[in-house]
Amino acid sequence: MTITHALLRGWWILAACTALGGTAAALVTSTTAPTYRATTSYYVSVAGQDTASAVDIAQGSAAAQQKIKSYTELASAPRVLQTVITDLDLDVTPAELARQVTATVRTGTVIISIAVTESDAAKSAKIAESVGTTLAAVVSQIEPASVDGAPSVKLEEVTPAVTPQTPIGPKTIMNIVLGIGGGAAVGTALALLRAALDTRIRTTTDVADLGIALVGDIAFDAEADRRPLIVRDEANSPRTEAFRSLRTNIQFLRTGGPRSIAVTSARPSEGKTTTTANLAIALSQSGMRTIVIDADLRRPNLAKTMGIEGAVGLTDLLVGRAELDDVLQPWGTDSLTILPAGTIPPNPSELIGSEAMEHVLEELTARFDVVLIDTPPLLAVTDATLISTLVSTTLLVSAANQTKRSELRLAVDALERVGQHADGLVLTKTKHKISGYGYYRSEYTNSPTGTAGTADAP
Repeated sequence: MTITHALLRGWWILAACTALGGTAAALVTSTTAPTYRATTSYYVSVAGQDTASAVDIAQGSAAAQQKIKSYTELASAPRVLQTVITDLDLDVTPAELARQVTATVRTGTVIISIAVTESDAAKSAKIAESVGTTLAAVVSQIEPASVDGAPSVKLEEVTPAVTPQTPIGPKTIMNIVLGIGGGAAVGTALALLRAALDTRIRTTTDVADLGIALVGDIAFDAEADRRPLIVRDEANSPRTEAFRSLRTNIQFLRTGGPRSIAVTSARPSEGKTTTTANLAIALSQSGMRTIVIDADLRRPNLAKTMGIEGAVGLTDLLVGRAELDDVLQPWGTDSLTILPAGTIPPNPSELIGSEAMEHVLEELTARFDVVLIDTPPLLAVTDATLISTLVSTTLLVSAANQTKRSELRLAVDALERVGQHADGLVLTKTKHKISGYGYYRSEYTNSPTGTAGTADAP
């Protein structure tokens, strides 16, 4: 799966995290007190030196620049700040006040800028002014006096601190942009993590590496539990068209079309029985004599799906309690016949793998154009693999948003162990736009029974 595909699949995670990041940033910004910055600047002069020496200082003479750098550090030193705290009666420690004071010197100049950040605009100006005057006094005290006894270095104020009118923070737009960016980054990481951990099949691209031809794509239908058969749909409904497309596609799996088809799945509740029943209806509507057999002798559901009596059927035929014509039930007005499972036996696998089963399939294949067989899930029991050796074609039904890729791979491996393979894959319960019908099938939700809106044998 590509990164783009993973992000598209997890778009809602990305969108939610992005919105959450932006909202959180806006909330934090709105509850943060505004801060103000007042600035004062001082010119550093060396007493008793000529103009040339002053120019040397301005151009960045190593000795002078080192002195000025020391003064910028001295501006936030306890010796200066403790005096400021005392003079202004501030309720802070020198270390706390130092975090509010910034002294800088632009390269090539001898002007020190002192900035103070405070939540009170007037207070910021008072502190900046006090730090400047105190720094000038301390410098004159620690620097050696000149020959005439005057201070060798003077700090003279060139820009007095004034009360700022507009706050410098919080920066609403920048904070929101950073919040959105941070949320998007977290959302991207979560979407990629979800894609790495969630191996469920969702689209046709998730099964491309299996090498199985995709012959059907049956979109999820919220009404399928209540109305599982396409005969109750409109003739040109998307669901009916999907099964007609499946009918057409399976004709290309074998030269002349497949005569006998086993329909199975990896796990229960993937839409296998409903797919079998509707494919049988679609085939019979095209004029093909079709019979559908319920070979799930453990938990049969075909009779219920088709709305017929299933008390007598395949098992009774296999053990010799009934004749073939006695258990076949015509269905509908087309050429469709149903062979229900009948009595649930204690030994389903033995009956499925018996010679009697082989003879029944041979006779039905001779009578009908297509024989469809609904079988149990491959990963549950061995019945489906046994039947796959008796038919010309095996279809694998897989439910989108439900079946894991590893489970589908295990199902393919189960067929390969008996020398068979899945000829075609039918993807059910998909969520996508139905081309040509102008609407989205996006109402996917799991039903209480876990069938996600599609009747199926467990």
